Amino acid sequence: MIQRIQSVYLFVASLFYFLYWFFGLKWYEEGYSILMSLEPLLNPSKNTLIFLDLFLSVTSFIPLLISLICLLALFLFKHRPTQIKLTALSVLLSLFMSLYTVVYFGFTLNGLTKIMPSLIFEILLYAAIVNPFICNYLIYSALKSIKKDQDLVSSLDRIR
Repeated sequence: MIQRIQSVYLFVASLFYFLYWFFGLKWYEEGYSILMSLEPLLNPSKNTLIFLDLFLSVTSFIPLLISLICLLALFLFKHRPTQIKLTALSVLLSLFMSLYTVVYFGFTLNGLTKIMPSLIFEILLYAAIVNPFICNYLIYSALKSIKKDQDLVSSLDRIR
C-alpha cells in the first residue's frame, strides 16, 4: 500500500488538508468577522446574510472532508475503480478549495495580516494560501498514477 507513489501523494495531501483545517479554523473565523465588517459596503439583504453564514460554515469543513476522502481512498488500494472515483471527487473538491481560497483571501488578507501576532504567523498565513494548490497537484498526481496502474492491470487481463 505505502510503496505505491499514489499512496504517498494521498497521504501527504490528506495530512496537509488536515493541518490546514486544524490550525486554520481559528483564523478562518477571524476572516469571517472581517467579511461581516464589510457588510455595510456590500449592503446585503437578510437572506443573503443567512446564505453567506451557511456557506462559510459549510466551507470551513471542506478541508477536513477532503482529508478524510483521501485517507479513505488510500486504504481502498485493492478496489481501484472506487479509489479512482474517490480521488476524482477529492480533485474536484480541492479545485473548489483552491478557487475559494483565492476569493476568500482576496477579501480578508489585508485584515488578517494586520491582526497577526508575529511574522511567523504571517508566513504561515501565506503558506495556507498556497496549501490547496499544492494539495490539488498531489491529488491529481495520485489520480494519474492510480489510472496508470488500472490501465496496466486491465492490459494484462486482455493478454491472457
